[in-house]
Amino acid sequence: MGNTRSSKEIHLDSDYIATGTNDGADGGLTLRNMSADFKSCGIGEGVAVYNDTDGSSGLTVTITESEILCTLAGGTNNTWTKGDTYYIYKTATKDSFISALNTDRLFGRKVSLGDQLTSKGRFSEDTDLDERTDKVFSPGYPEKSHGGL
Repeated sequence: MGNTRSSKEIHLDSDYIATGTNDGADGGLTLRNMSADFKSCGIGEGVAVYNDTDGSSGLTVTITESEILCTLAGGTNNTWTKGDTYYIYKTATKDSFISALNTDRLFGRKVSLGDQLTSKGRFSEDTDLDERTDKVFSPGYPEKSHGGL
């Protein structure tokens, strides 16, 4: 039986790490942005690049500070054109799973005047069932009924 005070946070690769506009030649496989710092900001080989203008995407092959070589597919042109908007992600696929974490929300509640708190300053319904036992499932995980422990 789960506990409603715990919530699971799932981290997806949905936030791009770099975006901008291609200022390179039309029709090429090289994304160019002279004001970018691709290599310095941690972009490596094998990460997802999206050409938002034509809907194509690919994986980085070669990276310098201002240029990225990648083969594009799935779009209207599948090449870089001057003015194309790009997005670069951390992993090989946008929205891919990065990690999950169960978070205990015990200390995230606001106390109002008149609330009844325990001697430890907690709401009575938030009493930690594990605090006096070494049978803890793992940090951050929802507590389970201790009847079978």
